[in-house]
Amino acid sequence: MHQMLLLSLLLSQWSRSESLDPDYTVIVEPKPWSDAQAHCRRFYSDLASVRDMKDQRRLERVLDGITDVWIGLHRTSDQLKDRKWHWSEPTVTYKEADAQWGILEPDDYRGPQNCVVINLWNNWNDKSCSEKYDCFVCYNESSSSVQIHDDKGRSWLEAQQYCRRHHTDLMSGLDQQEQVEKVKPFGKSSCWIGLFRDTWAWSDESPSSFRNWNSDSAINPETEKCAAVGGDGGWKSSDCSRKKSFVCAGGNLVLVKQNKTWEEALIYCRQNHRDLVWNIDTEPWKTQVQDQVRRSDSKLVWVGLHYACFFEAWFWVNGHYVPDDHKDWRKPGEGDCGDVAAVKKNGQWVNRKFEEEHNFICVRSCGCCHGN
Repeated sequence: MHQMLLLSLLLSQWSRSESLDPDYTVIVEPKPWSDAQAHCRRFYSDLASVRDMKDQRRLERVLDGITDVWIGLHRTSDQLKDRKWHWSEPTVTYKEADAQWGILEPDDYRGPQNCVVINLWNNWNDKSCSEKYDCFVCYNESSSSVQIHDDKGRSWLEAQQYCRRHHTDLMSGLDQQEQVEKVKPFGKSSCWIGLFRDTWAWSDESPSSFRNWNSDSAINPETEKCAAVGGDGGWKSSDCSRKKSFVCAGGNLVLVKQNKTWEEALIYCRQNHRDLVWNIDTEPWKTQVQDQVRRSDSKLVWVGLHYACFFEAWFWVNGHYVPDDHKDWRKPGEGDCGDVAAVKKNGQWVNRKFEEEHNFICVRSCGCCHGN
């Protein structure tokens, strides 16, 4: 009876919904930044890029409490001449032809000045990002309006954090600046806006200007040239040679940290993603599965491998046959009616009874499936 139910599950077609999670995969094995980059490029796509606050929130969910992990942002140069201007709101692109600089600005007066204020005449002046100004301009996307704040002195980063917490971002771009011109005067001679410059770039060459630094020191020239995400979700610069866990982009697998029976896991994957993972003996999925298994909350993790009584053989859920003497079996040749397979932390496959409960791995989609 159970085998008939299992067969109907394997043959059934579920209505699959798109996963709300991004294609981020956390790799817990610590590596220096360059080794982490090489791992991601070999088995995934690249180290993770974070394009906007929506991606940032998704990244925080995927990290699920894991702290101090590499992402794909790194400093490409120590030379001041190599700095590039960006707007804080990543959907807005800086255009030199539209710049509203004051006379002789930007000038790096008395040292590097990487952040910008707008003055009473709506001209821009570069300033040190750590300087404190009482005034800053936030933008509200919902109402397409700006709001000028005039309170305690804040650094550029503190102003950015306030705007992102209470509005959308610091004012970015000339379209938003036109709103500022309608609500003059400021009451103060200079106000922070969302223009900044740096020499940081993404490993995958994404043009995103999004930054989520948690301290002013991270956006000024230092010896630390790689970016990591801290426990509060804020970013910090760090020595690239330090070994840290890291986040890859482009992974197609989802570790579900819920203990379910094999059949419940199969149903969950087909309802919420595509299927239980299959063909895990070939790259890149073999390594991706191992990366996921290391993060699991259970000693074993379900995969989409089951023993078909009628054929007296093992099959993946996509119908592909697996020899019972496969090298990844802990004990080759084993298999009984009702058995299904799980993976141990060391990568070995073990046959288990379907009613046991373990974490499991789903295939997110099939854009890069193999053997389907």
